[in-house]
Amino acid sequence: MLFVLGAIVRIIYPGSIPSGFNQDEASIGYDAYAILQYGIDRNGVHLPIHLIAWGSGQNALYAYLSMPFIWLFGLTPLSVRALSLVMGLVGMIFFYLSMRQLFPTRAGGIFAMFFIAINPWHIMMSRWALESNLFPTLILIAVYCLLKSFQTPKWSFGFTVIMAISLYAYGTAYFFVPVFAICAAFLLLYSRVLKFRTLVWNIVFFVLLALPILLFIVINHYGLQEMATKLFTIPKLTMPRVEQISSVFGGELLYTASGNFSRFIDLLRSGSDGLPWNAISPYGYAYPIALPFALLGLIVMIYEVYQRRREGLGYITVLLWLGIAILMALITDVNINRINIIFYPLIMLVATAVFSLYQKLKPAALLSVAVFAVMFGFFTNAYFGKFAKEIGPAFYDSLGEAIQYASETASGDIYVTDKVNMPYIYVLFYEKINPHDFLASVKYSNPGDAFQMVSSFGRYKFGAPGPEPGQAAYVFGNNDPVPAVNSGYTIKKFTNYSVLIYNNTEGNAAPYVEGVQAEVPNGGFEEGTSGWSFSTGTGAAGNNPYSGAGHAYLDIGSDKSIQQTFSARTGTYKLTAMVSAGGSGGRIGIRVNGSVRAEAELTAGDEYHPVALPDASLKQGEQAEIYITGGNGWINIDEVRLER
Repeated sequence: MLFVLGAIVRIIYPGSIPSGFNQDEASIGYDAYAILQYGIDRNGVHLPIHLIAWGSGQNALYAYLSMPFIWLFGLTPLSVRALSLVMGLVGMIFFYLSMRQLFPTRAGGIFAMFFIAINPWHIMMSRWALESNLFPTLILIAVYCLLKSFQTPKWSFGFTVIMAISLYAYGTAYFFVPVFAICAAFLLLYSRVLKFRTLVWNIVFFVLLALPILLFIVINHYGLQEMATKLFTIPKLTMPRVEQISSVFGGELLYTASGNFSRFIDLLRSGSDGLPWNAISPYGYAYPIALPFALLGLIVMIYEVYQRRREGLGYITVLLWLGIAILMALITDVNINRINIIFYPLIMLVATAVFSLYQKLKPAALLSVAVFAVMFGFFTNAYFGKFAKEIGPAFYDSLGEAIQYASETASGDIYVTDKVNMPYIYVLFYEKINPHDFLASVKYSNPGDAFQMVSSFGRYKFGAPGPEPGQAAYVFGNNDPVPAVNSGYTIKKFTNYSVLIYNNTEGNAAPYVEGVQAEVPNGGFEEGTSGWSFSTGTGAAGNNPYSGAGHAYLDIGSDKSIQQTFSARTGTYKLTAMVSAGGSGGRIGIRVNGSVRAEAELTAGDEYHPVALPDASLKQGEQAEIYITGGNGWINIDEVRLER
């Protein structure tokens, strides 16, 4: 049941929470698609062992492992995130199995599954496609193989293979993996279960599997040329990220290490690195009360090692994992993603502490579990509630829809706002551009930099268009000002982005386009009262908007009103708005010369909810008025949209 609970919170709403798509997700997904379909990534490299990506690189293992999902379901955000979801479920299973190796009782297994199932870091990690999320679960699987190796030496080959593969998962593996592997070899020799011949074969397998990534590090550290074979290519990056790790071994070693470690301690204490997609305050990576339990678990494990001596090698393994992860904090600019290797052993310590309490003071253990369960309830409410509503803009929610709409609707150039981090990758991803076509036309504004900015490729330009762009489209943020246009345009609004379709440069009226938004100037009230007429007892404010920074309000009373007039074109119009109201009786509608064409009641409700009018038929040149009137309670209104 605990596994089912953990699976549900990881699987439910997989395509919509987190809403939108991070640029690193789009990057790894598009390169996986390009290699799968064309044999090259977007930089033209044949079967790379490490992606060039933006220029400074992106680890390739996630791309290759996600290819089956992309092949089966096509290139979508969900197919790219599917691997993270699967690895999240696999991580829960191997966490349980590893803890059963340490505490081979039913109660020990139950506590293990409970704490991994409800862990905030693990839940959030499993729901989006950052390539570094692979690394800790691969190490967990390798650790399980190592624990089994203390009884059955053949399991050591599984440990070796997975450790070597994890070098392709994330850059921090270049430090962690060799150090941990060497320590594991000494533990296996100390256990007297591993023969020297078996150890040699493990070393041979590890070197063979790790050799390409070792050559990659050497090529990029010393600025050598890329190495291409029929099976794979070892690319040269514009500026390797490995230098971010090795740079601490320069003249400012102590200063850099102390700064890194200070941030690491702050992260452990606060539970967050300040990035909204990594942790939700106040729950952090493992809930606010987890750290004292982790310290108690550390004491318990050290005591078990002291008591069991040679039989305590499993506990030593976990302590080594934890210790090397802490050492890694000295050479890493710490955030939750870069130090993610530490969280599995921390959760193990928490589970160990509560299990130890259960054995000695059962009521205290059950009370602890109850407190963690309550916090889990609050966390899930926050994650699927407030977090789900707020994370969209950070992940550029609806940008893909806007790009697809612009590409289908406009016959000329497509301009995409440059207020998005690497906007070109979203065009590549959602339009499934052939990488050969991209390479043939791409222009960089800063070629050779660590993060190369694309200024244009094909018919796609990045930045605002000029005053007369011709038959073009412009994708821009809903909170950004509408570009100055002489005449002849239509606008389609999505959740966070809009598409402005230019008709032509002759100033003719834009043609009828089904579903195109008729412009409502300042429909989100981001420019205060501009474009609207307000009676007394009404106005624009910013204390409770549905989105953006502004909204309109009406005090109690049917004499309170807000209006805006527009010149209609022949067609069927639909007016929608987001409303919260303290009472019923308010109205929103469209009228022409006092004659109501469509009207709806503003229904009561403290939370914003959509209100949609029936269709209204208007004729060319009619001066139509959008009106909003007060009712029996206060009214807040935002995102007034008119669709023709």
